[in-house]
Amino acid sequence: MPTSTGVPKPRSHSQYNRYAQCGEAYKLERVEKRPSDPAGWFVQGTAVHSGVEAYERSGRTISRAATIGHYHQAWERELAAGLAVQRDITQWMTGGFKTGTKDLSDRRELGEHQVLDYIDYAEQSGESIWVTPDGKQAIELEFTIRLGKVPVRGVIDQVVQTPYGLTVRDIKTGTKKQPSALQLALYRRAIWDLYRVDITWGDFFTCARKGRSPKNGGPTEPYDLTRISQDWLENQYAAMDAAERNGVYLANPGDHCGTCGVRRHCKAKGN
Repeated sequence: MPTSTGVPKPRSHSQYNRYAQCGEAYKLERVEKRPSDPAGWFVQGTAVHSGVEAYERSGRTISRAATIGHYHQAWERELAAGLAVQRDITQWMTGGFKTGTKDLSDRRELGEHQVLDYIDYAEQSGESIWVTPDGKQAIELEFTIRLGKVPVRGVIDQVVQTPYGLTVRDIKTGTKKQPSALQLALYRRAIWDLYRVDITWGDFFTCARKGRSPKNGGPTEPYDLTRISQDWLENQYAAMDAAERNGVYLANPGDHCGTCGVRRHCKAKGN
């Protein structure tokens, strides 16, 4: 078990994941507070989540037009937030050869398609959103728990009743395949700590794709979350917390630099 002086800081999966991926990026973003370049995928992701949330919170009763209205409201709000950081859209990250304007236009259309495709899936799947023992719909479910001595907080996209059992689910709007189920294992722990309900399964809902390789949205194969040790997970967060509080930030240049919002501040990239 790592040792360090001081009180553990509140952590989250996004902190843990960013720190493990690249300590230098973590430091630039979260310690030095360097401004992060905006990107269309951030706008798209938040807007899609907003549309899906509105649809599910209505008990799947609102119209498609109303659901898309929620999507567009969130899009405009997130777009304005990005423009407040960088007014010049040509400077936005695109992850490819598109201009910022073209990327935003394509992503707005794709995000709308992903929301409508999600509705199609929900209507046909036979799945339903779980209702917690205290009567909450398990949508965008906030939690604060402790992993050992480390406080950890987060938001669970969904907990769903599926044919194979109660399942924690995270919605992904991008194409990147998730390398592990650690995020879902954390959510399993949160449900146990909050409600004493032990969930075995987790999955990622991969939203629809368009273009040359169109694909309908749907969940990945379920992960058996009991295979990830909770003691090991506690040690991982303890190690991350101890190292970060001791100022350990190791640069890790790689493919992820292409989508890093603080790369123009990074000394490992020669900036």
